[in-house]
Amino acid sequence: MSINSRRSNRAVSTVVDVSLCLLCITASIGIIAVFLAEDLDRHDPQIADETAQTIATSTTTVEYSIQSIERHDDTGVFDDAEYEADRYERVRHGPLAQLLAAAVIANLHLDGEPLSHAGVEFREAVDANVGSELIGANDDVHVVASWEPYEDASIHGETVAGDRPPTDADVSTATFTVASDFPPVSEGELEGSYDAENRSFDRTAEPIAEAIVTGLFPEESTTIALQGNDLDRDLALYEYHRAGDALDVEYDSESGNLSRTAVNVSAANEKLAQNLTETIATDLERTYDEEIDEIEAEIGATYPEDEETVTNEVDDLVAPTVATDEVTITVRVWNE
Repeated sequence: MSINSRRSNRAVSTVVDVSLCLLCITASIGIIAVFLAEDLDRHDPQIADETAQTIATSTTTVEYSIQSIERHDDTGVFDDAEYEADRYERVRHGPLAQLLAAAVIANLHLDGEPLSHAGVEFREAVDANVGSELIGANDDVHVVASWEPYEDASIHGETVAGDRPPTDADVSTATFTVASDFPPVSEGELEGSYDAENRSFDRTAEPIAEAIVTGLFPEESTTIALQGNDLDRDLALYEYHRAGDALDVEYDSESGNLSRTAVNVSAANEKLAQNLTETIATDLERTYDEEIDEIEAEIGATYPEDEETVTNEVDDLVAPTVATDEVTITVRVWNE
């Protein structure tokens, strides 16, 4: 073979080698680009925990009005009210999580009906503030704060901030609890409370009802409000009448437990707690009816011989679900 022929073959080979090399480099760049795109699209579940931490620790100030009680009042308390608009204005400062919890408690419902309209604008203001505090995050956020004092409770509260994630979104979730400012119900108070022979939750419901009513109407601050002669008294009367209407309890604002000169918050609360006890007992009977059947069948229960065993089994079911003192906050984060 001639020298010129060998040089020609080597040149062709070099061109092929360079072409293959360029193809490999191009393919590599394409693969890297795909990996980078996948990394950018992939949702980091750690962001939910970080967002929850932000909600738990970041503070804000909420400005709102409670004038909606005057517009929605069906109790007659505000029929002759002539308060200026600025008397209804309120300011509240604190961590986002605690403000969410307060908004939940201010907007409790019983059997689907609001116990008060005083918290409507407060809830809306908290929703807006939470959203503004979280602006700038790379992910969308949906926050749900809820209070359920026991499983499937007729009385409960919830508030949300942000939009729900799309059904096809890659969502990460973080959940934590904060104080509701309602008294707790200890396991000791519930121990041995279920009446197995009569299948009754009356004794179980009593401490739960008392904790809820005490949380709604704390004795000291409510007494001070009812002894006044301005908006604070009218607001306390409104709240009592709303709760009384929901629980079939009648109050006379001019005489009795709510009168200015003979205020007795303890007695007023006792009336509410008695009727709320019936509601809670009914809830618990409905919720645990099938499980009680299973417990009785499993041990072949006869009464009164097996009453203590059944009572203990049912108490073990109910006690862990009772959380009057906690609001649960669930944070969901995703990428669009």
